[in-house]
Amino acid sequence: MVHTLEADVALIHVAGGGARITPPPGTLAQTAPRRAARGRRSEMLFVNLCLVPQQATPPGLLDHLARLVTQAYYGTPGSVTYALREAAAAFNDHVVDTNKGEDEDMHLQGHMMTGVLREGNLYLAQCGIGQAIVVRPGQVTRLTSEESAKRPLGLSLTPHIRYHHLEVKPGDLLILTTSPPPVWSDATLSGLSSLDPVQAVDRLGAASSHDLTGLLVRIVPYGEATTPLEAPAARRPSPTETRRTAQIASRARRRPSGDVAQRALTSTSELLNTVKHTIRTWFASATHAVSRMITRMAPGLAEPSLARTSSPGLLATTAVAVPLLVVTIAAVVYFGRGKREQFQAYLDQASAAVQVAQMKSIPEEARSDWDTALHLLDLAGTYGHNQEADDLRQLAQDALDALDLIIRLDFRSVVSGGFGPEAHITALAASATDLYVLDAAHQIVRRAWGTPERGYEIDKTFECLTGPDSFPDMGIPVDIVIQAQPGALGVEGMVAVDQDGTLLYCAPDRQPAQAQLTPPDIGWGRIQAIDVFGENLYVMDTETNAVYIYDATGGLFSGNPSLFFVEDVRKLSGAIDLAMAQDELFILYADGRLDRCRRKYEPASGDSRRIRVECDDDLRFQDDRPGYEATTHIPSAVPVEMAYSAPPEPSLFFLDTFSNSVFHYSMRLVYQGQYMAMQPFEGEISALTLGPPNDLFLAVGEQVYHVQPRR
Repeated sequence: MVHTLEADVALIHVAGGGARITPPPGTLAQTAPRRAARGRRSEMLFVNLCLVPQQATPPGLLDHLARLVTQAYYGTPGSVTYALREAAAAFNDHVVDTNKGEDEDMHLQGHMMTGVLREGNLYLAQCGIGQAIVVRPGQVTRLTSEESAKRPLGLSLTPHIRYHHLEVKPGDLLILTTSPPPVWSDATLSGLSSLDPVQAVDRLGAASSHDLTGLLVRIVPYGEATTPLEAPAARRPSPTETRRTAQIASRARRRPSGDVAQRALTSTSELLNTVKHTIRTWFASATHAVSRMITRMAPGLAEPSLARTSSPGLLATTAVAVPLLVVTIAAVVYFGRGKREQFQAYLDQASAAVQVAQMKSIPEEARSDWDTALHLLDLAGTYGHNQEADDLRQLAQDALDALDLIIRLDFRSVVSGGFGPEAHITALAASATDLYVLDAAHQIVRRAWGTPERGYEIDKTFECLTGPDSFPDMGIPVDIVIQAQPGALGVEGMVAVDQDGTLLYCAPDRQPAQAQLTPPDIGWGRIQAIDVFGENLYVMDTETNAVYIYDATGGLFSGNPSLFFVEDVRKLSGAIDLAMAQDELFILYADGRLDRCRRKYEPASGDSRRIRVECDDDLRFQDDRPGYEATTHIPSAVPVEMAYSAPPEPSLFFLDTFSNSVFHYSMRLVYQGQYMAMQPFEGEISALTLGPPNDLFLAVGEQVYHVQPRR
């Protein structure tokens, strides 16, 4: 992956009523280290941590935890949101361990705001109190979660995280802070657009009335950053900080607790002491025997001046050899017996947690016990593995899946070998017999034909987009859709569109045809997504803030477009996808919100008709599970794409990059379930589509998988 954007960064540190020049504790910005995990090399990470109460927190501890969070993120392969979750878990585990054995009044609460810049995408994660502010010319966007603010880190084994995702471009300004909102007025923030990061931080410090830490990030084209991202320089901790960090590190080793664990440690300690005593006795006997043998062979060495001393070489060898021998044998004993004891201790505790969960009559009340069992099994897995652990894990996972309505499906590869080496599939379109696959990395559209029952195979004779030079006027398509028969080419086929409105019609056994959408009067901004319903093509242009409708004339989408929104125009800033569901238009935004709108025709003067658009304000996702409330976004999800499933069971499907899964909602936005693979995918899901009658297709890397969802 090639860098396209980077960041200028300035650190925010306000204390004692004024701005400080010293780096704020627990705050850093860093690019990927040399040995970053797969998929992390082109990303930039921003971290701001806070522990409450602050008087019980040494500054060096926050810096240590910030580096720990960074290491956890860059050491975790997979999706951005999965790595952010692992980073939050690392911070949470340390706070939980610190709170053990402390008075409840001294318990710490952790707050974390993190951001990741990856190409033109910005991913944010909030744990506890915090906020992200995006400043653009004439626009201030505040991203925060009251639900997360009420659930700081350190209070449970599983961190609660609220994710946000948005597209960024050069000139955008981002502020991350663990300070509760609001802090600055819109007027203050709007004035930052024309300032460099250092000047902007000075203005924020002057406008703040209380202490805070954070980061200010200016997005710039790659190669134009003036402040390189680096980890903060390490400093020598004070004795108090050293003791506190040592306590956390000791607890972070996760020694077993309970009688079983104590017996394991006691037994191991006694064994090591026995081994050391045996080694010392044996070495003394061996030394004495060698000395007697040398004396007999060379009587001159038995002179008093020599008999009482050893040579310096022998003394040095002894001083080095004995500790090494003791450590080696002790390590062998530990790895042979100590690890088995610790594995069994965690396994026994997990089994006990499962038994407690099974005894509770109300399933929801057993959730924390099932979570604890999985956590203990994860710890046991670091020391060993057996069938009993697998059975307990399956039992706990099935119980939690039942509580969360998670359905694990057996996804199968559409074609063996995938759709080309190093393919990057960004869009899919499926009919009852055909699957079209867009490889944006190589600018290729491929067709696979068949059915899920008898399998698919790639159509090697299919003529369509075959590379950047196959259709010089065609840019990289932003979306592809199915066009029903007769279509532009006389049969059912596919339509691709690039961001400038260039169309490409493709169908089996037909020569492809290229065309150009008639641009609107104000011209094109940037086409984000398209959809086809009936004989109409719907085109969403987020830069011109419009959704255009094109009629099919002779199968070709031509003529001047009409506007979907005539009077009450929605603000499409941040919109990433659209879907037509019968007579309703759904628009998905990067922050997880959803718009639902309908066009209605009303009689006007004479024979004319007036178009009125009705949109649902404050549209909310409903959830009938205990403890869930209606929210404006899918809980704990970062949806990046959606698809509409036609009758007989009309519904909406959302691709979530956080869990690498698909959420299913009814047309009334009532939660129906979450679809996950039985065996986790090796990469991040990059596209989804639905094909009749009830087939779900997902793209992962160069592969496409399909399954028929069940409930």
